[in-house]
Amino acid sequence: MLLAELAQVSGTSAASIKYYRREGLLPPGEHVTATRQEYGQGHVERLQLIQVLREMVGAPIARIRRLTAILDDPDQGLLRALREAQSITLGVDDGPPTRQRDSVPEHPSIAPLLQHLGWPDIDSAPRRALSELLQGLDQQGAPTGPEVLLTYAAPMQQIARADLAWMRRLPDGAPPAPEQAGRDPGPDPGPSNDVLVMRAIAGSVAYDRLVQLLRALGHTSLSVMEDRPPRE
Repeated sequence: MLLAELAQVSGTSAASIKYYRREGLLPPGEHVTATRQEYGQGHVERLQLIQVLREMVGAPIARIRRLTAILDDPDQGLLRALREAQSITLGVDDGPPTRQRDSVPEHPSIAPLLQHLGWPDIDSAPRRALSELLQGLDQQGAPTGPEVLLTYAAPMQQIARADLAWMRRLPDGAPPAPEQAGRDPGPDPGPSNDVLVMRAIAGSVAYDRLVQLLRALGHTSLSVMEDRPPRE
């Protein structure tokens, strides 16, 4: 497809596509003439990923460029791209701990939690961010002990499993591409890394909101039930 069709299919303006190309977020197409390029499904998926990052997360171009560079590097795996995407979604830096952070001891509730759940004892951006959050809650006098943390973490483990299962699942009933119709498709390669990362980001944002709303609904419902006079 040419630029105009790519813009129509992806829902991205031609001007934005050219801008993303200049910024290195979008790989160049295949030159058909000196001034025209042919684009494929991979370009559509990359533009969809950029759209999710810009509209759902508000990610700056520099962070998106870092993620797309990982996706375009054959020496970098999907796990590294997902880790970067997660950091963008959380609004944290996935780089190594700074000296200032390294000098602050980790919150004491985290290690027992990891051990209880059987999660690997490794450094990560979410772990460091969780420690900072718990330390802030300590200053407010909020409960942050291992038992309290496990109350939240245990259902999150099940939610995380469901998230990963959904992210990896192919859409059911998808028709074959026109060029594959009538041919033996061979082994299905599954969704591209761009699609998997996009699903991870969109799912995180949507389901984080779902958890927030369900918790608020629980607060409201329990408060109403507690305020009702007992039946005679």
